[in-house]
Amino acid sequence: MEMQDVWKIYRMGDFDVPALAGIDLVIKKSEFVAITGPSGCGKSTMLNMIGCLDMPTRGKVLLEGRNISEFKSDELARIRGKKIGFIFQTFNLYPTLTAI
Repeated sequence: MEMQDVWKIYRMGDFDVPALAGIDLVIKKSEFVAITGPSGCGKSTMLNMIGCLDMPTRGKVLLEGRNISEFKSDELARIRGKKIGFIFQTFNLYPTLTAI
């Protein structure tokens, strides 16, 4: 996974608010990475892009050398199901279902 000059800008009324600005990152296969920082610094935004849940405003997020913005939504869903694992801060589990 690679991020090349990634920006994410949110529109708040008349203002543009950058959540990420010019991020470059390379994560190699089987490598473990921790993303830390204070509240509001863009950690969740970055993880949403790494997890193919969101797209950058500018720049590229590459997965196996391919820009995630080129994938169709069904391809992204398949990738998330087979290649990406997420542990959410607030897990939304169904209380009536089991893990089995």
